[in-house]
Amino acid sequence: MELKNIETAKYINAFKESKFMNALFKMAKKAGEKVVYVALLLFFMYIDEETPSKAKVAIAGALGYLLVPMDLIPDFIPVVGFADDFSVVFAAIGYVSVCLKQEHKELALQKMENWFEDFERSEVEGLNDLIFRKKEEAEEAK
Repeated sequence: MELKNIETAKYINAFKESKFMNALFKMAKKAGEKVVYVALLLFFMYIDEETPSKAKVAIAGALGYLLVPMDLIPDFIPVVGFADDFSVVFAAIGYVSVCLKQEHKELALQKMENWFEDFERSEVEGLNDLIFRKKEEAEEAK
């Protein structure tokens, strides 16, 4: 099956904003702010109508992997439990970064500030630099 032929409509219910945000918030403290921030970037890209279906399939897979507690390294294992989850979401953001918009970043930052009272935007600036550099490199390669 080719990615361009996948119907994303049947997956949309799993990523309704309230359901996704509740599930992500429950695991947020354990996963760490950087994992949550990248997941939020992916989520806001996913719900953007302008994001291509091919990118949405990759995002849905990564976010699904993140929310399922039993994966390659089970999430209940202290310290390393979310290492594989971070790898998956970071690989996905690298793949779909050409679709990333400033508004996705701003929405993710606002949500982080709402959820984590001690969150400072500077905590994810290094991550943003990497992500947006990948986006620029991908755009230059076109």
